[in-house]
Amino acid sequence: MSRKRVAKFVICRDTEAVTHLEPGLFAAGTQSEWSEQNRTLTFSIHPLSNQIAIAVAGKQPTESLPKRLPVFEQDQAVRICGLPGVPDSRLPFVNDTHAVFANLQKIMEAQSEEPVGVDGLLQTSILYREAMIRQIRVLQEAGETTEFIDAEAATFHAMHAVWQLLEIIYLSSNLPGLSTSIVPHFMEWLNFNFPAPLAEDGERVLGSGGTLMLSGELWAYVRKLALRGHVSVLANTLEKVAPVKGLSAMAARWARDVAGIARDMPLGSSEETAGSFNARWRRWNEELQNAAAAIASLLPAEDEALEALYAVVDIMRGNVDAVAEEGESWQDVLGAMLLYSEPTALADRLPSLVGAAAEQFQIAESSLDRALLALLNHELPEFLVLCNRIDPWLAAHMADLMDHISILDVCRAAFAVDPREHYLVALAELYVGHENLWRVALDYLGLCGTRAARCVMAEYAMRVPLESDVKAQQVLRVCETYGLKGAADRIHRQLGRRQWQRGRLGAAIAHFAVVADRRSIGLICDQLWDQFLASGALTYGSVIDGVLAAGLRHERLRFLTRYRDFYESYKAKMHADAGAILLSILVEEIAPPHAVADLLVDAIPLLEGDELVFSADQTFELMRCAEALRQSPFPTGGSVDEGEMSIFSVACGRNLARSFVF
Repeated sequence: MSRKRVAKFVICRDTEAVTHLEPGLFAAGTQSEWSEQNRTLTFSIHPLSNQIAIAVAGKQPTESLPKRLPVFEQDQAVRICGLPGVPDSRLPFVNDTHAVFANLQKIMEAQSEEPVGVDGLLQTSILYREAMIRQIRVLQEAGETTEFIDAEAATFHAMHAVWQLLEIIYLSSNLPGLSTSIVPHFMEWLNFNFPAPLAEDGERVLGSGGTLMLSGELWAYVRKLALRGHVSVLANTLEKVAPVKGLSAMAARWARDVAGIARDMPLGSSEETAGSFNARWRRWNEELQNAAAAIASLLPAEDEALEALYAVVDIMRGNVDAVAEEGESWQDVLGAMLLYSEPTALADRLPSLVGAAAEQFQIAESSLDRALLALLNHELPEFLVLCNRIDPWLAAHMADLMDHISILDVCRAAFAVDPREHYLVALAELYVGHENLWRVALDYLGLCGTRAARCVMAEYAMRVPLESDVKAQQVLRVCETYGLKGAADRIHRQLGRRQWQRGRLGAAIAHFAVVADRRSIGLICDQLWDQFLASGALTYGSVIDGVLAAGLRHERLRFLTRYRDFYESYKAKMHADAGAILLSILVEEIAPPHAVADLLVDAIPLLEGDELVFSADQTFELMRCAEALRQSPFPTGGSVDEGEMSIFSVACGRNLARSFVF
């Protein structure tokens, strides 16, 4: 038994973005002449800003050309062009559906404790559709009609039609405890997304004062009511037609009879058995057959009303030729075939019925029609590709919903990549360049749940423009939520360097502390020390207090803190305490090497003062530190010169002499 090899779908971005330069680089019709001057175009796309930089480049190096070509000034400029992105009018829709998407992922993660079921997924699907309907209304209520608004409205109409059809095939008709017939759901879908006849059609056939006027337009309206299954409206209309003057007695009689038959059309319910419904349907269909035969016997009388009534009955008894003649689209034909020929059809009957409808009607080649037909035929891989042509949002969320319904595995077998991951990442890439949607984009990547998406997310998170501290904290919270430690560390380093440059040293230390960047913290502490030496004013107290309050521990911070204690004690004339602190800094070696000399010089006033601050042993300890400093192979003098160190040595000698006396 041979196995047929299945070709893999390779997903491609087939939506082209057209970008125009104004003014252009060359006049219209001169492209060949321009290109012959060793010129071509080069470009670079910014990963976040939805901008493209375009510049003129040479095809070959200038040195390799036989003659020197002139240099044009306009060729030296770089043009920045904006690429089509997410229009601001879509922001409410994007934010609303992002919230639904995020909530669905949380629910699915927790379903081990409480299964979601078909009903839960159906409710989520309805939330998506409600967002689409709101967006359509916003577009319809726009003050002006433009080409953009018309295109957006058409896109959202198509998205809703595709979404609701998948919903009724895989969710609505599979609810437990209810009839699984797809017919009522399909007719609801048909009349909502492709409404006919329109309300204005009914208003138009009414004459002044609400009186019906007999006309060809009226009978076309009646036939369309029958085709679309609006049997109640059909019955009411025919009852209004019957007493109209100018209608023959026979036509008036049959208008009343057909109205009664339409009103008696059996409708299934969850409480009725299939056998009972089929029996009622057969009796009703027999009435239609008898009515059709009786009306046909009166034809070909020149009676437009009788001909229209016969067409109505012919449609309702499921005559495919009559349905095809009256239908204006394949959706019309398929709906009538389901309603009148197979009222109990299940979803698995759709492919064969679609084939029959296709034989009766020419099917358009629009992306919407092709997507609907692929879905009806259960050709899910092709369906997803066509969804992406309609809109990237549709493909991403459709793939996600299909995954939760457990029908995406068919697509995974046919695609070269995981379709859910691919379309979600593609949608996130579309959003990340918008200043108000970067968080939404990162959420889509994070909730995608795959390693590749997390890698992409980390790269984008590190490149989100951090215009303010508030936004920086928002990005860091996203990294924390999704466990992007590497990205968070890079952002902290970036913020630390930025705060350092701004002179906000405490904030810089806090960022460097998160990533344990001890070297940068040490350099900032050295800067604080140098500022003190240069100004003579100890002003770094507030900086280190804030950092220490956050629980940061670093040997340089400890040094600065202890030195501040020494400084304040000395200033308060608490010389003994000041000397003890200074000596502990030196003995514990918490001071950086370049600060030791300055500390030794600070000891001179205490050594020379009237009060004996240092004992003989303590003085020897100071001298040991000075000797270690002299023998160090590295430059550790700081701001101290040799003269000051000589004074320190003399002061130590005198203090030793005094300590022996006392």
